[in-house]
Amino acid sequence: MASVSEAAETPGTIVSWSEGIGDERRYHIAHVSPAGITLALKAKDEASWQGMVAMANASPDGAAAMLQQVPKAVFLSRSDLSKATYAQQLNQLWLYDQNQQRTKLPEGKEQADVFAAIKQHLGGTESEEEADAWSVMQSPLFVLAVIGVIGGFFIWFTTICEPDFVATGRKAGMKQLMNTVGYKIGPVWMSVIVGLLAAMPLGLMITQLIKRPIRQILTYST
Repeated sequence: MASVSEAAETPGTIVSWSEGIGDERRYHIAHVSPAGITLALKAKDEASWQGMVAMANASPDGAAAMLQQVPKAVFLSRSDLSKATYAQQLNQLWLYDQNQQRTKLPEGKEQADVFAAIKQHLGGTESEEEADAWSVMQSPLFVLAVIGVIGGFFIWFTTICEPDFVATGRKAGMKQLMNTVGYKIGPVWMSVIVGLLAAMPLGLMITQLIKRPIRQILTYST
């Protein structure tokens, strides 16, 4: 769920989006104007987030001030900002202040809208560079770690499944089904499945390390 709106009366762009699933879903708002960038990120309640988006769109003159009252909101004025970098293929948008402390915007295709609004309202000296190796490797390595942990559990589980197992107690039917499936797959084929799953992020990482994604940069002088 996302929206982008620009006020005709007052220069400024509002971008709202959400990311994550289930209880881990978070809601975000960014407001960009010539005065600077206001970020209200990682709200947990969808209803309150929708209310903030509606109020910001209904009162564009006071949108930035309203969002700055949100707990943990971040405001970077034009003079505070030293650099903004965006690598679309990596879903990485970083904002740097004059002390080189950086703020990372949550993932989402709306990062492109925020970066475009920064370029429109705040300008900056444009340049490009290849993404560094660590930036390329971060997300794939996390995915590989998750696959390793979950895949390792399933491989172990198939080793304890027995052909003559008889489930009892609560959810006996589910236990019996899991044992049967685990026994039929076996640890060898489960290892193959886990290996194939791991090969996808690993292949993507290797490809991006060979042909590095481009990072767009906007630099601001003091």
